[in-house]
Amino acid sequence: MRSPLHHPMTFDMVNDNVVRTRAAMLFLVPVWILVIFYNTINGSAWVVDPATIEDTWDTNFAGQIIYSAEMVRQVYDWTPQTYVLLFVLWEMIVTQSRYTAWLSPLVWIAGAMNRHHKPIYRPYQPKKFAWKIGTVLVGACLCFFNPVPTAEFVNSVTGSSLLSTTENWMPRWTPLATIPMCLTFMWLEAAAGWCAGCWLHSILVKVGIFKEKCETCIPQEA
Repeated sequence: MRSPLHHPMTFDMVNDNVVRTRAAMLFLVPVWILVIFYNTINGSAWVVDPATIEDTWDTNFAGQIIYSAEMVRQVYDWTPQTYVLLFVLWEMIVTQSRYTAWLSPLVWIAGAMNRHHKPIYRPYQPKKFAWKIGTVLVGACLCFFNPVPTAEFVNSVTGSSLLSTTENWMPRWTPLATIPMCLTFMWLEAAAGWCAGCWLHSILVKVGIFKEKCETCIPQEA
């Protein structure tokens, strides 16, 4: 089954309208996660039971009234974010192959949204490279939000205690780096039509690391 992502006559070209529309939809994911993560960092580490607040009839050195209350440590559940990130990971992976691109729900939605627009076709290879970068960034976020399952899987495969299962072995700055990067790259793709992964791909072609020659970001006639 040929998805609306590809050119009707060749798999070497993709419809840039579909790519940009899909990027606009995926852009909402890092925005949502970044807002939640920001609130997590800057929010209270404790959950206070309002019904247990009592005046101690005492003050601190600043003259402020001291209250006592029952409180528990704030625990964050990243299950919804994990499911959404798994969906984004699926999107990134399946569109890297012409045989599985039709499995992307967002490609079909984007194709339907652009069915009355004239297609603008661009090389497929740079886009695949860009989505590989996206796969790595999304995978890093998944590992950060699920350190214990990831560590248990890696340790079972390696047969050793390579990763800790009692604390987050990922650097604390991981989501602060990967989420803004995803947000920026998707916005540039959707709003400005500039693909960071394609730009990097063109540089790697120029220096001889990649052998695939293509006119990156040059519109092609249908």
